[in-house]
Amino acid sequence: MTPKDLGPARCLNPGCGNLIDRSVGSGRPRHYCSDACGRAYRRAREKSPTPDAVAHDDFTAQVADDLARVITYMLHLIRDRQPLAALTLLRTVEADLEDLKAGLVQQARDQRQKNADIAQCLGWLPEQLSRKLSADIVRRRMESRPLRTRTRVRLPRQTALPPATAPRTVSTPRIPGQRRLTAGGGEATTSRARDPDRHPASPASVLTRALFHLQRLSGKTLRELADNTNVSASYVSRVLSGERCPSWNVARQLTLACGGDPAEIQPLWAAARGQAPTQRQSLPAALRGLHLAAARPRADLLGEHTHLTPHAITGMFNGTALPSWEDVEELAHALNAEAQPLRPLWNAARAALADLSTSTAGPVTEVIG
Repeated sequence: MTPKDLGPARCLNPGCGNLIDRSVGSGRPRHYCSDACGRAYRRAREKSPTPDAVAHDDFTAQVADDLARVITYMLHLIRDRQPLAALTLLRTVEADLEDLKAGLVQQARDQRQKNADIAQCLGWLPEQLSRKLSADIVRRRMESRPLRTRTRVRLPRQTALPPATAPRTVSTPRIPGQRRLTAGGGEATTSRARDPDRHPASPASVLTRALFHLQRLSGKTLRELADNTNVSASYVSRVLSGERCPSWNVARQLTLACGGDPAEIQPLWAAARGQAPTQRQSLPAALRGLHLAAARPRADLLGEHTHLTPHAITGMFNGTALPSWEDVEELAHALNAEAQPLRPLWNAARAALADLSTSTAGPVTEVIG
């Protein structure tokens, strides 16, 4: 049995810290010196989003972004009087709306909103909400979204449509391997700045998503991964849900068990742990890791959100040339990740290129292979 005298402890409320005598009274041991401290601690804990809440926020934002892009293209089809093509896209819109509804409901739950208030917004009864969009149903929708036909819909590359009353303008042709230019010949910079309404995922969330996508692609069960990594299945589940940040040994074994490349995961793991990447890690491998965490979107889809061409994006993943820091930053933001953890790798690649250029005493192709 647990000894009665657990000894003194400090109040969990960060603003208090008073000693608590846990040797008196019955029931569970006390963790707060007063009820007021208990309420203050719970309020502070609710303000800090859990890893699950961060994942719900990322999912909802991504669905809304995809939906906006499809709606924009549908508007183009409607103006061009192509109803059949628009009707085909309507199925994608309907599926995205259901995903968006599920994400918003879970966001409201994460914020401790009442079930009755959420149901009222949807015009449902609370029992309907619990039946149609339980937490388990929302989780399954999140997991199945990358596997649905919706992700294989190939949309032609389109720029934002002008207002109906605005005159049509002629766009400047793009040269493969270069960024878009403004009408005056200068480099366009509108998408260089991060969208103020879209916050990139934290390094810990990026690592979680990368490992989760590896597990989904491998088709292995939690039990199989547990056998491969010598940890429990419950621990593997907590790692893939973001509740635990694994040691590098566990992260590496999970990556290998899923058929992934540890070189792509190591920079993500270092960033999640708040560590600087090592010189052995390469910038292309780190970018491929971010690409994996974003479920590996096609280069042409990434090009729609950046000034980069698909050819340039593919080159950054393959390491065929050293990109500018602005290009690295822009690609990282398009992949919904922070760019700053990549800066040491970019600096190292740039220094290595400078040393190579000095030793050869001539121009060197910016290959970072």
